[in-house]
Amino acid sequence: MPKRPDPSRYKVLIFDLFHTLSSIHHSNVPGRNSHEIIGVSREKWLEALFTDHERRARGHIKDPVGIIKDITDKLGMGIAEEMICELAQSRYDRFSYSLKNILPHTVETIRELKRRGKTVILLSNADVCEVESWEHSPLAAHFDHAVFSCHTGYLKPEPEIYDHAVKLSGASKDECLFIGDGGSDELNGAKKYGIASCFTSEFIKDLWPEHIEERKLIADYHIDRIDELL
Repeated sequence: MPKRPDPSRYKVLIFDLFHTLSSIHHSNVPGRNSHEIIGVSREKWLEALFTDHERRARGHIKDPVGIIKDITDKLGMGIAEEMICELAQSRYDRFSYSLKNILPHTVETIRELKRRGKTVILLSNADVCEVESWEHSPLAAHFDHAVFSCHTGYLKPEPEIYDHAVKLSGASKDECLFIGDGGSDELNGAKKYGIASCFTSEFIKDLWPEHIEERKLIADYHIDRIDELL
């Protein structure tokens, strides 16, 4: 069973973003979900969102409307252009709000880790619209580097994206700890690359509790809330 991490062992803390530091579902984001706007189930929308998503996540599609079309084409619904544009704006607005309204204890945790002299790096699989507002997030000022898949062309769990983050830190692998919710097989990716990993179940316990036990077995450490890193 993974134990609670001792951050004093690590000079560099590498954080996932979505469902680790930020969650639309926990930020009281106003407006309707994308699946509600077009009248499909959340499950059907998520299936379309994650099926063949690499072109968006690698930054091959950067136009907000093109990103939505890439998703909705998989639904086979013949959605009108006006609705596509509404979805694109709504999706941008919701991610922007979520990034600008991070939970206070999360911001304070990152701030305190920096005060203690840690190098703090963001490592996220994301399309350009999802992270367009990152620089306006209260977290951004406390991070030394932000690495997004849509800018590098690499995705977790590919070793290249972890390697990019570690090289930016200037530290060795042994000095780095990756913290994430385990989506995109990122915990296994960190392990295979050779850095320690910490699984956080803070958000997914409300969203996908069925994944918690399996991800505990993968990670070196487990926390229930991000401030347990302190």
